[in-house]
Amino acid sequence: MKKTICLLALTVASSLYATPTGLNNIPTADTVPHRTVAIQAFSSFGGANQFAANGEGQHSFWMGFKTGWELGPANLEWGLDSPLGPDLSGPLLFQTKLGFQPWEKGAFALGVAGVALSDIERAGDPFTYAMLAHDFGLARFHLGYGVQTNGNSLLLGVDRTWKLLDRDFNLNADLVQVRDQEAWLPSVGAKYGLTKNIVLETWANFPDQGSVSFIAKINFVFTF
Repeated sequence: MKKTICLLALTVASSLYATPTGLNNIPTADTVPHRTVAIQAFSSFGGANQFAANGEGQHSFWMGFKTGWELGPANLEWGLDSPLGPDLSGPLLFQTKLGFQPWEKGAFALGVAGVALSDIERAGDPFTYAMLAHDFGLARFHLGYGVQTNGNSLLLGVDRTWKLLDRDFNLNADLVQVRDQEAWLPSVGAKYGLTKNIVLETWANFPDQGSVSFIAKINFVFTF
C-alpha cells in the first residue's frame, strides 16, 4: 500500500479555470496561478491505484487543497491532501513544485509529492520529479521523469482542450512506468469547467494486471 498512497495526488488539466497542475497519473510543468486556491474532493473505485488507500476493490475518499504564489520569474505551488475514509484515514501528504516558462508555449518544473507529515511508515517514500511541456497547437505534450525508492518512472502525457457549451472541455491521456519499470500504466481522462469556480474531473486506469480503476473528482477554485 505504500506505493498506492504516495505516488501522486491532486491533478487538474492545463486549460481549465481550475489549477493547471497535472493530468491523470502524472504531474505536469504547470503550477497553480498566483493567489489561487483549489479545494478538491475525490474518490477511488475499482482496482488498485495510487488513491486506493483502503485496498483494491474498496472505495476510498480523499480531500485536499493546493495554492500558488508568483516568485519573480518562477511560480511556486504547494498543497496538502489525505485519504479520509470510509475505513482508513491518513497519512497527511505534502506536495510542492517550482515552475518556469523557459520559452513561449513551453514550461518546466521540478517538484516532489507524497511527503508524509503523519503515518510516515505507512505512507512510504516521496516521489521527486522533473517535467517538461510544450503546446504544439494540435495538442499539448508532456515528458518527465520521477524518482522514488523502487519506483523510478518515465512520465508521458498528452492533452487538448475544446469549448463545450462555452466551457472548457479537456481530454487527456498519460502513460507511467510501474512495478519498478517492468510495466506501463495507461490512463485516459476528461475534465469539464462546469462554472468558473467548479471543475469536474474523471479518469480510468488500465493496468496490465488486475482490474480497471476509476477516479471521480470535484474541484472548487477561488482567488484571493
